[in-house]
Amino acid sequence: MVSISVIVPVYNVERYLDECLSHIVNQTFRDIEIICINDGSTDNSLEKLNQFAEKDSRIRIVSQQNRGLGAARNNGIELAKGDYIYFMDGDDYLELNAFEQLYDLSQKHDLDFAMFKINNFNETDNETIHDEYYSMPYLKKRVGGNVFNYSDVEDVALKLAVNAYGSFFKREFMIDLRFPEGLLFEDNVFFTKALFKAERIIFYDEFLYNRRVRKDSLSNKFSIGFLDTIDISDLLIDLINEYGYDQYKNELYYRIFHNVYSMFENAPEEHKPDLFLEIRKRYMKFSNKWERDEYFKNDLKKRYSHIYNSALQSDSSEEFELRVKIYDKQRKINKLKKENKRIERKLEKIKKENDIIKSTKGFKLIKD
Repeated sequence: MVSISVIVPVYNVERYLDECLSHIVNQTFRDIEIICINDGSTDNSLEKLNQFAEKDSRIRIVSQQNRGLGAARNNGIELAKGDYIYFMDGDDYLELNAFEQLYDLSQKHDLDFAMFKINNFNETDNETIHDEYYSMPYLKKRVGGNVFNYSDVEDVALKLAVNAYGSFFKREFMIDLRFPEGLLFEDNVFFTKALFKAERIIFYDEFLYNRRVRKDSLSNKFSIGFLDTIDISDLLIDLINEYGYDQYKNELYYRIFHNVYSMFENAPEEHKPDLFLEIRKRYMKFSNKWERDEYFKNDLKKRYSHIYNSALQSDSSEEFELRVKIYDKQRKINKLKKENKRIERKLEKIKKENDIIKSTKGFKLIKD
């Protein structure tokens, strides 16, 4: 048995593997196994992995056809033998005492998992990018260094930083935790289920992980893959149905309809036809399921319903966009009409008050 299993999915990151693996093999905590999942790399990543494995027997390399990050991590989970599991991305690096701190903390408090802060740095100049999403000062303010669970952070549960590499998990806690495969944003489902399920969590107020912000990062590019947010949000709806946390449905449908339409609206014109077809395809995929949902039927915001129906009923991206734009303009007109009526009522009230003042003896004396 080993104390910590480190799972490192690797896909075409040969430029960064030296730094990544050096900061793992040289951890002050030595009792680790390093499971590197080569996810069909086409560069020299596998050669780099083999070079490290020749020098360190703790490294195990498993190659698979390219199946994506979720599948690579799941493969690593099945192979892991450690008391704890940690997920590492191949283009980032850890502080050298990270495992020592996390292991001691988890042992001391018998944690299901520990969360910690992430330092973002720019690849071009190594400058730190300050980002409260990854440092979560509001979480520190809420829980301090105390053990907590979902009930203590219920109102901010869907706002916590979602990433696999920002948490350190007890392996036996993860028996039913797996990543969705073949989708982007797979961390969302995994982390949210972990949060709902865990009884003992700690937020460790230290920067232990260094996340490289790359020019060629997927998050910096337009990609039709961003529509995976529809599938991921649907999986999260299943999850909150399972746990009975319906209060999050508005936020999830917001992502499915508002966010998706915003992405479509702001996309380059040449991509809109393909985007529209993919949006309609995914909405149709889940239509029967959503339309049976009581929240969707009775409480879904009217604009979200209009976006949904417009996608299903439109024959082209131009028609889809026009339907939503007309709806939004009409809403704006109706809002202005209501505001105008409010102003008219206020003016009428002022006029009446003015007439009353004018009829008083005091006003007449002043006038004379």
